[in-house]
Amino acid sequence: MAVFVYNTRAMKPQRKLSEIIVRLIVLLLGLFILAQGIAFTILANLGTDAITSPALVAHLVLGDVEGGAGYSFCTVGRMLICVHILLVLMQIALLRSKYKPIQLLQVVMGLILGSLLDVCLSYTTLLPAPNYAGSIGYTLLGCLICAFGIFTFVKADMIPLSAEGFCLALSSTFKWRFSRVKVAVDCSMLLIAVLGSLIFLDEIAGVREGSVICAVSTGYIIGWFFKVCPLWDKVFSIFGATTNPDNKLS
Repeated sequence: MAVFVYNTRAMKPQRKLSEIIVRLIVLLLGLFILAQGIAFTILANLGTDAITSPALVAHLVLGDVEGGAGYSFCTVGRMLICVHILLVLMQIALLRSKYKPIQLLQVVMGLILGSLLDVCLSYTTLLPAPNYAGSIGYTLLGCLICAFGIFTFVKADMIPLSAEGFCLALSSTFKWRFSRVKVAVDCSMLLIAVLGSLIFLDEIAGVREGSVICAVSTGYIIGWFFKVCPLWDKVFSIFGATTNPDNKLS
């Protein structure tokens, strides 16, 4: 699976205000697209991506759904926000004095993504419940949309999401390869979701074959977008921006 190394030098001082505004718009667009893709994978009910799976399990345990504790506040999006906040706190614990305060904007990114996910789920779940073939279709569609959302978010070249920030913190602290850390973190998230669902729901929820499809396919699709889709480079070039060399596949 392709892994992305983010440029964490957010809002470089040489950027014009117009470019910063455009990049922020693209960043928000990327978050919305990503949220929509996640919503389709949840609708498919075959398991979702690694970072969302613990949030989905927490929603099933605590939320206002059949078998849940009945807390309406515990939506999937809000549980995802909690996951992102926890990942930011873990970054701070790892990096300590080396942690750059600007990276706290990852919390804002998590708040926006979680809120957008709840919005997307509010209308996506109104679609017809799919049979198994339809579920596979929704999963593949969700992976494609997620990939384009991540591609768009990365192209904005502003602030990484907390999951990637946490992987970067682990990589820099222990001198581990980022790609291996990313795989380990994703696997850990899936394991947490599996254990949590077995303990509290007596069954595996949030992790199924769809999770494997997401894990295997999304990175390759993102890499394909980077090779064949110059859309955002053309948009940024209008405002005097150059291609981001630090956002690369490894």
